[in-house]
Amino acid sequence: MKLNYTYLLLLISICFSCGNGTSQNQDHVTATIDNSKLSCDKITMENHTGKINKDEFSYGEKITLFYENMTGFVLQDSLAYPDMDIFVTNKKGDTVLSQKNLFKNTKEAYTEKDLNLRSKLTFATPMMPKNSYQMHINISDKNGDGYYNVKKDFSIVDNPLLKTKTVGLTYDVLYLYSQTRDLAIIDDKISPNESVYILLENLEGYDVDENGKVDLSASISLTDAKGKVINEVGELFPEPVSAKDLKDQLYASLSITEGSIDNPVTCLFKIRDKKSDKSFETSFDLTVE
Repeated sequence: MKLNYTYLLLLISICFSCGNGTSQNQDHVTATIDNSKLSCDKITMENHTGKINKDEFSYGEKITLFYENMTGFVLQDSLAYPDMDIFVTNKKGDTVLSQKNLFKNTKEAYTEKDLNLRSKLTFATPMMPKNSYQMHINISDKNGDGYYNVKKDFSIVDNPLLKTKTVGLTYDVLYLYSQTRDLAIIDDKISPNESVYILLENLEGYDVDENGKVDLSASISLTDAKGKVINEVGELFPEPVSAKDLKDQLYASLSITEGSIDNPVTCLFKIRDKKSDKSFETSFDLTVE
């Protein structure tokens, strides 16, 4: 069985809340602002761990940018009509992802006091680890020529939690995914019984037989801080697997049940090609709380 967690990079939504104060043109996120007529008190950024301000993100990481107290719209019957474009460029300046007129089908309008815009982004394919990009978020006024453009350089990195060694095998993407929370795990904290997956994409370098199959051995183990083995599976692939499926995505799942556990718990995931003896190994620590 194969899991395919395809991340959408760009999502947009509107948050309803009351904003107070005057626009100070403050940028609490490290970014370049180009604006005319539209302004906001500040921009903040969050992921599932809380507020952040950085330009290096793990593959699969989700963030939200908040534009607090956006003002300056040409109002119709005291209502504002915003629009937003978001696109991402690579180091060559080529557009790798673009979404325009994100409010095109939104007929509702809002008072400026009750309008708080936010952009939700997930850093994933077609963006890849070990690469740098630039995001462009352009907010505009449907009824005027005001605009508020945000430009931010960023890079995508492999999850620093994962300590990985390979011999002869290569891969493009390796990350931890929580099916329970529907997000990529970027810290070491999980809950009891949380369903976690180790996802490995575009694994290559193994020998393929005449039937398009690969004969692998793979194992996964969980060991607590005192050396107690919580769980261990010694043979994840009892039969040869399809090389095509293997290249698309390979995964191993884990879950730590409630009980007396000495943190941190170390997970060790190993893969070996039985024919060539090429191998892959990754380990990481998790804190169950």
